[in-house]
Parts: sequence; structure tokens; C-alpha cells
Amino acid sequence: MAAYRRRTDDPESIAACIQDFEPRSVDPDSWSAVEPWVRETVELSSPRLHSEAASSLRALSRFAAWVVDVGLTLDREAVLTPEVLERYRLSGIRQLAPTSRSTEVSRLRRIAREVTRRAPWPADDQRAPRQGLSPPYTDEQVDAYWAAASAQNGPFRVQAMRATLALTLGVGARARELFSITRADIVEVGGVRAVRLGAGPEGRVVPVRAQWVEGLDEVAAGAGSGPLVASRRTGRDQAAALLASFEYPVGVPRLMVPRLRSTWLTGVLSDCGVAEIFSAAGIVSGKAFSDLLPYLPAPQVGSLSWRRLGGQQ
Repeated sequence: MAAYRRRTDDPESIAACIQDFEPRSVDPDSWSAVEPWVRETVELSSPRLHSEAASSLRALSRFAAWVVDVGLTLDREAVLTPEVLERYRLSGIRQLAPTSRSTEVSRLRRIAREVTRRAPWPADDQRAPRQGLSPPYTDEQVDAYWAAASAQNGPFRVQAMRATLALTLGVGARARELFSITRADIVEVGGVRAVRLGAGPEGRVVPVRAQWVEGLDEVAAGAGSGPLVASRRTGRDQAAALLASFEYPVGVPRLMVPRLRSTWLTGVLSDCGVAEIFSAAGIVSGKAFSDLLPYLPAPQVGSLSWRRLGGQQ
């Protein structure tokens, strides 16, 4: 059934709503910094109802103030993305009830799909159900891959394969992150070797798994000032093409970044006692854990919990 159109839902009234809006939940100084961006973004979203425009203005004003507060740039293609909105849901509106957070983010997602062109939003009819994580490699397979890396044809492939293994199994690097990591991104935090991964909202510092510190040092020494993983290809299939170019022993499957990350994550979860948590709580799925994240302390680089990610006791 078509939405009921009130007398104030004509284009002139909606335009007046956008131009006259003043937020109650954002302080005046913050509002003055984000006001033009908020009004323009709502206009671009083409609200059809007065109530839709008003709710969009309220949600966007809070979101824009948070964006500026955490040091991001008010670029629609950069901040109206699934990753940033999820970060906002988990940390930017922790004071709201879970249902209110869901409503707020759903409204922002609708706006984002209307006003962005390059942001990675799937079409409403193209949302696929969540796929399970890839299975991890066994210890024997990992040993075979490391041995195969040293036997590659030429120093370029030796360096590339060893660096790929050290960065994915050592710190859980994503495929798109592999080719930008340099020696400058390897840091020490409280005596623990760590790597800076990602940029912007996805940026993070990850401790190196203890058994991969030596291997990472070796590939860092061999990389010079350039990326630890070098590749002559570009594009979305860059990582897959590189892994396909390696030579593998008979019976050893081709490397896949999702399986490498699952191997890293399995080690992290084991060290953090996640299986024991599931057993103690009497649960078999962790899908609901994200609902509790807003109530947990913010992660701290260098904390005891952070050190445990690298197998540090």
C-alpha cells in the first residue's frame, strides 16, 4: 500500500524541512562544521516524505559529527560505506538501545545507497546469505608451503611467497592489504613485534604470531624499502593471480588468502580460549556476539588481551 502523503509532503515543504533543520543532539560547534554536508547529502537522497527528510537529517547529523570526531573526512564515497557504518554502529552510538542502533544504521544504509556510486553497496536484490569461513590449513600443509617458498623459481617468487605466508599467517593480512605493507609498517609495541595494517577506518595494529616473528624478519630484510609482497599485476585479482603463479609440490593445494586468514584466526581464537567460552556459555554459534561488542571495553593496542592475539602469555 502506498505511503500516506500528508499535506506537508509536497516538494516545497520537504525542501524547507531540509533548509530549516537544527539538530538537538549535536552541539552548535559540531553542527556548524558538518551542516553543509548533511543538508546536501539529504537533498541528494531525494526524500519523498517530510518525515523521511527529518529522520534522515537527525541520523546524518549525529553520524557526521562522529565522523569528524574520529578524524575521518566527510567524503560520501569514503564514509558512507558498509565498513564505516558498521564501525559507527559498534562504537559511535553505544549509548543507544540495540533496536535504536539498528534503526539508525538502517536509515544511514538507505541514504548511502542513494547518494554513493563507488561505495561497495550490494543492490537490494543481490544480497547473498553469509557464507561460512574457509577451513584452515593444517600444520603439515603450512610447513609444506614454507618449504615450497624457498624452492620457488627465482628470488622474486621466493620473496613473494614467503612474505605472503608471513603476513597472512602471522598477522591475518587481507588480500587487498598484502601489496602495501613495507618494513616501515613493522613496529614494536611494549616489546611485541606488530604490523600496521589497512588505512582509515580499517587501520589497525596487529601483533605478530610468535612462531612467525622470525619469518617476518627474514622477508622484511629481503624486501628493502619496497613492499614486502611485490607484484607486477594490478586489479582485484592481484592476490589470486600471484598465488596461482607459485609452484606447489604434488598433492599440496594452491594457496588461498581466505584459508590463510582462517588459519591465522583459528590460532588466535584458540589462544583466547574461545572454545572454552562457547562451552561455558552453552552455545554453538557466535553470531550474536557482535550485539555485545558495544558493552565491551574498547580495544587497546599493547594490552594483555591484545598481546594474546600474538600468542603472548
